Amino acid sequence: MKEKIRVLLVDDEEQFVINMARILKVKGFDVSTAFNGYEAVDAIESGGAFDVVVLDVKMPGMDGVKTLEEIKRRLPDTQVIMLTGHATVSSGTQAMRKGAYNYLMKPCDIEDLTEKIKEAHEVESIKLHPVLWIRQSVKEVTLRSFKKLKPGDPVINAMKIFDTKTRKMVVEEVYIQDHEDRLMGIVTKRDLLNEARNANPELSLDWKQVMANPELLPPLTLGQVMRPDRPITAGTEESLTKTAQRMIKNNVRCMPVVKDGKVHGIVRMQDILQYVEHEIE
Repeated sequence: MKEKIRVLLVDDEEQFVINMARILKVKGFDVSTAFNGYEAVDAIESGGAFDVVVLDVKMPGMDGVKTLEEIKRRLPDTQVIMLTGHATVSSGTQAMRKGAYNYLMKPCDIEDLTEKIKEAHEVESIKLHPVLWIRQSVKEVTLRSFKKLKPGDPVINAMKIFDTKTRKMVVEEVYIQDHEDRLMGIVTKRDLLNEARNANPELSLDWKQVMANPELLPPLTLGQVMRPDRPITAGTEESLTKTAQRMIKNNVRCMPVVKDGKVHGIVRMQDILQYVEHEIE
């Protein structure tokens, strides 16, 4: 029988913790709870061997960043996901520099959270069983099997990529390319949610409802909803350390990999960290 992923939920909003713990238990996780940073540290010191900690940033007394430091000092291989209703680039960068695996805005989508818990657990397993060779450049960890989206594609094509039920990786944004694989712009979950809300002003929609009812989206193409802003990219020969530093600075978990102006694939923070986490300052 497969061993359950052991999760510690830490948040001073007790009802939020209770509700979230109940949902995660139903989804098959082994869940413990703490209502402040001190209780979280006590849980770890009393022998709690947790795979993943889900930790609120803003708590009275010992805040989330300090709690993160204490957790990492005692259990350096435990992955920590930060939750915050007050996310900024600086707080995200600070948490990442202190060793956080990821962070999410509250209220977060439960499917996003469960998938990121699973991803964090996979990273922990990789660190406990490290590979035998060192990788130094982006091209060595680039994922080339990703869905290519064109501006003329219907928005439903992006919805399929965002669907966590059919994918192992949580995706926050998709990249739109022209017929020569050059980047044209991005489309995020928020963009599609806003389009659904604009098309259905009488409804109070959230992302989960739109995912379950894609017909709520207007019949638009990705070119009509994409942001023309060019996303930050990584070069194939760029060092993993430099790429990780730029991802932290820009608060992104994934970047397109570009060579000669064309997209070759994507690179994820979780894949880089197993090689360079001790080099990031």
